[in-house]
Amino acid sequence: MAKRIPINELAEGMIVEQGIYLGDEDRTALVGKNAVLTNYLIEKLKSRGVKDVQVITDKRPSGLIELPPPKPVIDPRLRRDAIISLKEMFAVAELGESELHNSAKAVKQVDMAVQHLVLNLTKDKRALVNIRDLKSFDDYTYHHSLSVTVLAVAIAQEMGMSSKNLNLIGKCGMLHDIGKTAIPIEIINKKAKLSDDEFSLIQNHSPEGYYYLARRHIGAEELWEAVMFHHEKFDGSGYPKGLKEEEIPLMSRIISVADVYDALTSNRPYRMPMQPAEAVEYIMAGVGTSFDYDVVVAFINKLELYPLGSFVELSNGKIAVVLSNDFPLRPVVQMMDTGEIFDLYNDWRHLSLTIKRVFTEPAATSTAEDSI
Repeated sequence: MAKRIPINELAEGMIVEQGIYLGDEDRTALVGKNAVLTNYLIEKLKSRGVKDVQVITDKRPSGLIELPPPKPVIDPRLRRDAIISLKEMFAVAELGESELHNSAKAVKQVDMAVQHLVLNLTKDKRALVNIRDLKSFDDYTYHHSLSVTVLAVAIAQEMGMSSKNLNLIGKCGMLHDIGKTAIPIEIINKKAKLSDDEFSLIQNHSPEGYYYLARRHIGAEELWEAVMFHHEKFDGSGYPKGLKEEEIPLMSRIISVADVYDALTSNRPYRMPMQPAEAVEYIMAGVGTSFDYDVVVAFINKLELYPLGSFVELSNGKIAVVLSNDFPLRPVVQMMDTGEIFDLYNDWRHLSLTIKRVFTEPAATSTAEDSI
């Protein structure tokens, strides 16, 4: 049953019965038919002078299958504790030689955070990693390290690594960029293109990380080398040593995939983030040149690009909810406006459809929100 509601009485979750347009002659849609209202959309409608809206207040569009919201990949408290331990570790590293008395405490905190993360991530071997759940914060350095840790542990678990090695690669993920504390912050955060000299300094962060850990006897040689070589490429074109294929430690090959994927999907001062599927395709294209085939296969098997119950915008402008993601890049979806179910992988009628972006909550059911 539809009801016309004054703009000030609208609430999140209400369903718009009909599309709302700029005017009778201007048919630019502000909100599409069957849109799920959010606070963002309500404020945009107010700013356009909309006085009231015809909504369905007691149900979602007919025929939609109800799914539980996606669960976070790691517990929020655990994530907070891991970030705190990372910040303290990096702060200690920035102090240089004067920090030796604090180093052991910081390392112990990182070790405990890694152990808890590994336990959390390995409870269910079938669990997948939704990278968007790791994008809840803006502080890139620390949250990038945490994201790399989660991805690396997931890949290593898929590859059958022992519990001991899962903890080791988790620690490597947390500390893989520790050498950046030796690089001037203005270069790390520079928005413009780096000069050759600046890029050489940036490249030096991986050996700096090795030397930092080795001088303080943090971990053992296996950890130090994994940090040292995480920017090597499978064809030998990486740095700092130009290692190739099996010469590169397996843990470095795993960190490399996790590092590049998270960097590509993160918002940086000099570029906008890639969509997760675009980043996956980039990594797939780098198999044999930048990345190890077996590592990439494990990575794709553990990555949840489109979580069950999340909302995706298709290339035809329609919004759908994800019902099944057995095929990571081509899920089964249900259209929000009609209730039809599309199998993007198996049904030839829908092979031309692609996914443009994903929402982890019903943010909007019309691309119009971007143009308001």
